[in-house]
Amino acid sequence: MKKIIFFSLIILVGTVAKSQTLYTQEPGRITQNEATMTVYDKDPDAEAVVLYEIGNTYFLGNDNTGDFDMYMEKRIKIKVLKQAGIEYAEFEIPYYLDGYNSEKIENLKAVTYNYEDEKLSKTELDQKNVFEEKIDDHWRRKKFAMPDVKEGSIVEVSYTIVSPYLFNIREWKFQKKIPVIYSRFSLRAIPYYEYTYIMEGARKFDEYTHGVVPNSETRWRNLKYQLYQYNMGMKDIPAFKDEEFITSENDYMISLNFQLSKIHYPQGGSKEIMSTWPALCNDFLKEDSFGKYINTATKEAKKILPSLDLAGKTPEDQIKIITDYVKSNYSWNGDVTKFAEGKVSDLLKQKRGNSAELNLFLTGMLSAANIKVQPVLLSTREHGMVSLSHPFQQFLNYVIVQANTGEKNVLIDATEPMLLYNELPERCLNVKGLVVEKNSEQWIDIVQDELALTEKEFDLKFNDELTVLNAEIKYNAYSYDAYHYRATYSGESKNLYDFFVRKSVEPKGDIDVENYTELDKPFVISFKTESAYEKADKLFIAPFLNQSQTDNLFKQTKRTLPVDLIHRHAAKYKSTIHIPEGYKVDYLPKEIKHDGRVMIINYSAIENPEKRQIEVTADYQFKNYMYEAKDYQALKVSFDQMIKTFNDMIVLSKI
Repeated sequence: MKKIIFFSLIILVGTVAKSQTLYTQEPGRITQNEATMTVYDKDPDAEAVVLYEIGNTYFLGNDNTGDFDMYMEKRIKIKVLKQAGIEYAEFEIPYYLDGYNSEKIENLKAVTYNYEDEKLSKTELDQKNVFEEKIDDHWRRKKFAMPDVKEGSIVEVSYTIVSPYLFNIREWKFQKKIPVIYSRFSLRAIPYYEYTYIMEGARKFDEYTHGVVPNSETRWRNLKYQLYQYNMGMKDIPAFKDEEFITSENDYMISLNFQLSKIHYPQGGSKEIMSTWPALCNDFLKEDSFGKYINTATKEAKKILPSLDLAGKTPEDQIKIITDYVKSNYSWNGDVTKFAEGKVSDLLKQKRGNSAELNLFLTGMLSAANIKVQPVLLSTREHGMVSLSHPFQQFLNYVIVQANTGEKNVLIDATEPMLLYNELPERCLNVKGLVVEKNSEQWIDIVQDELALTEKEFDLKFNDELTVLNAEIKYNAYSYDAYHYRATYSGESKNLYDFFVRKSVEPKGDIDVENYTELDKPFVISFKTESAYEKADKLFIAPFLNQSQTDNLFKQTKRTLPVDLIHRHAAKYKSTIHIPEGYKVDYLPKEIKHDGRVMIINYSAIENPEKRQIEVTADYQFKNYMYEAKDYQALKVSFDQMIKTFNDMIVLSKI
């Protein structure tokens, strides 16, 4: 369940403002309209609406550290319009810690308002119901659900994050999955820190003001300075609804990202912080948790390589052997990161590490075998795309490996043992990656042109009494389809049984699999099933037992964003139907041969009178993995045609 991550400050007043004001941003004040509204007129289907969200970021001197801390205040007020909107009254506040330095969450206040019988009641959040949760070694979050929330409730939340880390101001999201009536971010800057920001999803603000704050002369220690304020606001922001087939909502939702670009020293002079991609690559290679980790891994690898029998092997075979060794001997702990957390010796001892530790170790192993190899930084799909014109380190959150076979470069990831050595996890397939080499800026495409394909074969035969349709089913899965089936199986037939039951087919007897560990071969699943029938003058048969696609993947009435399928998809079906004695073919669906702009669709049902069989074959294939928004309707119509045809019944009638 997606939770709202930004919150805000509240001082609650148990009265309703009976005035002409529809909405108010005054803490603790509720207007008559806010209290009584049941529908948001600009989005009648909205489950909830953000009445306002306001953020204020400023800096204060810390006498204990002798440096500045960043204060990030947030206030938010949400109206719950429908039962389904109650989920937006659940909150998460992430914060960062590193050793002895930690961000702090202060002044957390939260109130639920309910307007019933012409009276406004309020229920304050009990701090005992605020829970702490570990995300990873550096991130924690506070979680809570607002009390006494129901349809019609208003929730108002505020808090302040105090941070010693001045490098990144928190991202500000103007847009959410519910409509936002008003959102404003303000930065009260001091003259010592200069920030650069990127606006995503929109070209301009509805409100933008900036200037010196009147009467803001400030003294701290031996410093004397004035404050400069930026105000950026937006109104009537629609809910973000294009959630299917995109890399990350962060790529398209209206938001602000910041990075420290320059430090101005009080005693004079300045330091450029805003980097270039070549300089950023150099920094990574100097990092203990990146470049130096690779160097240490290379030294350790020389002790391991003699046991891998690489002599006489081609470079590609050596890459495959070394990758398989790392995947087989070291497991991924699930953490997605670009930096190693521990030492190489920790990985060797524990046989377990985060994504960077495994892939940087693999880089060192390949380097020790004299394979040309480089780490490649990227942003995972969930993290969002990288702006190539803005060298922000926070845009990159993952590292993979590029190795050269002598004839070509292959991209490798060591976290998923059920993927072929040169197949990347789907989370990595996100447009571009930065090859990390000294004084270099080289971007490469992070795509996989493999066709994710499943072939499904059915042999259907009635029993003599015509009360049971017996079926023998065989799946042959390739590439990413094979990975998903292998991951589902995970060595346990019960997992496949449960999977097929959810697909409305109950296997009878054993489920046989082939090539579970032979990743260069298709993963094969075979089993039998049966369906109950009533003997009748007409028999209606689904040739693929409803195991072809039954729901249209493309459900939106309007599409404004590109369609990203991650990789190309295809499926093939073949069904042999044995015609029982005393019956003849009454109806066969028409043949289809469709080679359109977005999809290929074929269907054929042919009777073989001599064998008393019907042979049904069908297939579909997407021509690309990425489509423009204008192609959405063509995809929707083509997919709908495919569903109707592939699930059309074959009819046998009594002679």
